[in-house]
Amino acid sequence: MTTSSGSYFLWADFFRGRGRQKAQSAVEALRGNILFSTLSDRELEYLATRVYRRVYEKDESVFHQDERGFGLYVIEQGNVAIKTKTPKGEVLVTTLGAGTFFGELALLEPDNIRSASAVPLERSVLIGFFKPDLLEILERKPGMGVKLLLQLSMVLGKRLLETTERIADVAG
Repeated sequence: MTTSSGSYFLWADFFRGRGRQKAQSAVEALRGNILFSTLSDRELEYLATRVYRRVYEKDESVFHQDERGFGLYVIEQGNVAIKTKTPKGEVLVTTLGAGTFFGELALLEPDNIRSASAVPLERSVLIGFFKPDLLEILERKPGMGVKLLLQLSMVLGKRLLETTERIADVAG
């Protein structure tokens, strides 16, 4: 999955060696996301050196359901459809826009198997945050890692509650 330079296949090395302006761009994109909202400016700057940016064209797959996943994606620009396969065909789960994120289960799931597919509905800029980078943060900056995991837990709890309510509405 990584190249000889250590970067992730198909992902630009967004900030390393690219100057303060690019890092500030990432800090702003991450600051507005609930997952990173409890991080200090210094922690956001550190995180900005560990994320990757990639432009996806309309209908270019970000990932497919049942594939191995390696991280989550923050939508910097654009819209992404999250779809799942059912016995009756593919179903749209939700559409996500700028400032939201998806794919977070790959950070926590031991087997890293994707539970849905993600496809941009238009040209989209995504920021990737991968599991090895989270593990490095947990090792090198445990306080920051705990903040990330607490926010991730909160979001997952809310998403699970919403899913449970939707199922109850459909079944009821």
